[in-house]
Amino acid sequence: MMQATAMISFDETYRVRVLDPDVYDDTVRLKEESSTYCEKISQMITAGNDAVSKIEQQAKRIEAIKLAAIGQRNKLSEARESQAKEEKELKQKVLEKQEELERLKAEYDSLFKVKTEQESMIEKLAEHAM
Repeated sequence: MMQATAMISFDETYRVRVLDPDVYDDTVRLKEESSTYCEKISQMITAGNDAVSKIEQQAKRIEAIKLAAIGQRNKLSEARESQAKEEKELKQKVLEKQEELERLKAEYDSLFKVKTEQESMIEKLAEHAM
């Protein structure tokens, strides 16, 4: 079996070290790099969370705008339908008024004819009476 030899030394702050100074330095450097790596990962997670939060906020704004647009489209559609219905009703009223006008014209012509006949009759009676 291999035997590990323990080496006792002192560092620059006069602390007792059991590890070889090179191994200890590598361990300290690894610890610092690990700490730096963890900080960067933490920053990346924070940045990711911020990005997700902003994306969610933007998605909410987009959804609100989308719903508003749908509402406006529905209002426009209802307005068009209402306008078409009103136009149809007005056309129907115009037709009814035209029919009434034709009826009144026919009645006027009939009454005018009767009046003319009556005036003619009155003239004839007036001539015979004289």
